[in-house]
Amino acid sequence: MVSVETLGDEGREDLISCCKGIADMIAWLDSLDGRPGLEELGNHLHSLPINLDALKKHISYTDDDGYQRNIIKKTEHYEMVAITWKAGQDTPIHDHVGSDCAFLIIEGTSTETIYSLNEDGLAVPIEVRTYQSGDICASNEPDIHRISNEGDTNLINFHVYTPPLSGFGIYNSADA
Repeated sequence: MVSVETLGDEGREDLISCCKGIADMIAWLDSLDGRPGLEELGNHLHSLPINLDALKKHISYTDDDGYQRNIIKKTEHYEMVAITWKAGQDTPIHDHVGSDCAFLIIEGTSTETIYSLNEDGLAVPIEVRTYQSGDICASNEPDIHRISNEGDTNLINFHVYTPPLSGFGIYNSADA
């Protein structure tokens, strides 16, 4: 289950004033006329300084088995989200129909499980990748994956979807 919160104008302005990295990312994204490529987006995320204390003041975690999407800014061209997981929380197996996604691991260890579909349309794991704080992960819109926090501390990932996430497919695991 996913919980969603959107930062209000005051919270967003406070975060931007305290976090030059987020302010610079917003300025760059707002300067574009369209959708950046994943490589270009990843390059901007790679060197992005994040004021962790300022970010933590404006985000939250969900208490259920899911995860929390904290929407920082959403325009017609992009959506910027800080996604949080407590230990043991994960996303469903999903794709990003119509959107590319790149994200920076800000705190914790992020586990990405990559899937392919079998002849019955069920998701079969084919690879597991682990990302540490400071690492970048990028997914094209047809990629099928699950993000999880398999560690014992909280996890924060800073996601940028281009264009904004408007839908996604959810897949059943062949292992279920």
